[in-house]
Amino acid sequence: MEKRATIYYTSDVHGYLFPTSYGDKEEKAMGLFHCIANFKKDGNTLIFDGGDTLQGSPMASYIAEKGGELLESEPFSRVYNAAGYDAVVPGNHDFNFGYERLSRYTNALTGACLCANVKDLGGKSKLQNRYIFTLENGLRIGVTGVVTDYVTVWEKPEHLDNIQITDAFTAAKEELYKLKQEADVTVCIYHGGYECDLDTGEVLSTSRENVGYRILKELDYDVLLTAHQHMPVSGRDLFGTHTLQVMANGVQYAKIEIAKENETLHVASSICPAGDRHEEEPYRSLLPLEEEVQKWLDVSIGQIKAPIPEQNKLDMAMNGSGVADFFNQVQLTYSGADISCVGLGNTPMSLPEHITMRDLVRVYPFSNTLVVLSVNEEVLKKALERCAEYFTLKDGVVEISDVFLNPKVEHYNYDYFAGISYEIDLRMPVGSRVKEIRYKGEPLNGRTLSLCMSDYRASGTGGYEVYRECPVLKRIGAEVPKLALDYLKKHPILEIKKSGSILIRR
Repeated sequence: MEKRATIYYTSDVHGYLFPTSYGDKEEKAMGLFHCIANFKKDGNTLIFDGGDTLQGSPMASYIAEKGGELLESEPFSRVYNAAGYDAVVPGNHDFNFGYERLSRYTNALTGACLCANVKDLGGKSKLQNRYIFTLENGLRIGVTGVVTDYVTVWEKPEHLDNIQITDAFTAAKEELYKLKQEADVTVCIYHGGYECDLDTGEVLSTSRENVGYRILKELDYDVLLTAHQHMPVSGRDLFGTHTLQVMANGVQYAKIEIAKENETLHVASSICPAGDRHEEEPYRSLLPLEEEVQKWLDVSIGQIKAPIPEQNKLDMAMNGSGVADFFNQVQLTYSGADISCVGLGNTPMSLPEHITMRDLVRVYPFSNTLVVLSVNEEVLKKALERCAEYFTLKDGVVEISDVFLNPKVEHYNYDYFAGISYEIDLRMPVGSRVKEIRYKGEPLNGRTLSLCMSDYRASGTGGYEVYRECPVLKRIGAEVPKLALDYLKKHPILEIKKSGSILIRR
């Protein structure tokens, strides 16, 4: 007798409950409320989420900043509970606020919180390795969750107090063996992505940040639901496992249909748009919070001497960005470093003369803190070679390299430098393009400099592994948006100065 099951899946919601991007006030077809309005739940239906919920949106920032009763109420857990989520896996950004917040969030969930490679040494959270869901028709769905173990690379050590994170692949392998003993269908929810092209098998990354392809190739889960990379991957069968991924911020959800008769299993899926409708609750209950966030975003926080016009990403990289100049100016002021670098988001950006919180979160949607490293000329050259890889020549025309566009768009891994000028020659092969680096108009000649960057970049991610061995001179615990806010308050009419340049030869 055939037994059927349906799974609805979201991931990387990043605090986007309402149908807005917060960059403006227009309602958009996005947000968790719009996704969950499509879910039709019965005794043979499960709802899962792949993590990264607590950080990302202005609402998430507002909740973290205000704290108190608002934080205690855990609005995100309330929405998952109201929608009937059966299991949630924490993502790397859910560790951004430390053990107490993670514990409170997981304990507020009525569904299971699965993460087999995270050990709770303090015993406060409801994290568990696996769960067997027995459906109304008797079908047993065995589910485990794992998070990219790069959390240990990115996260502040104090945020991982009472938390031990182990190898993601090893945990997935161990849990599969246990699930097979009890379940008819095995599912792994992995807050991580694919390190290889799914069509060709080409290796795209050799770090352990993403091991989805390895899980597919070496393990035999029936379903692998991935996350983290924020890219749409339509459902497909690979090495006998059905796998997929959805975009971030509640833009999409997945619907997976499972049919099993005796030993025959069939899995099909679709990636679905969020749509443009929501249920009355819990939308209405959280609307006052959303209105508070919107008012907070429109508060004027400062003025710059001249507005910064919008540029496309290639123009920004080739000719410099006033937005990047602003953040580098902030970083240099608060760090006292010789030079600075900053990565920006994936979208074109601008700043008006009168800046609001909405403008600030639009151009810098990260919760990064700052690190100052000691870098010699060799290190700096390797880092700039990675930046130079952003460009490619096609018939003499400069374009953005596919390396920064596939398997996902990563404009944020191109860094804008302040305090130095340098030349690159795109006619030369990657790795041999940087021809000259100058500091205060003079060649480095072996000089060592202090370089300020985000804690994310200092971890060596994004192709900047060379930073991992550099001595740390200083850590600044305040988040960059808070430093920028303070800097604007101290400068009634701020003049943004360009410091550094890039000359591209082709």
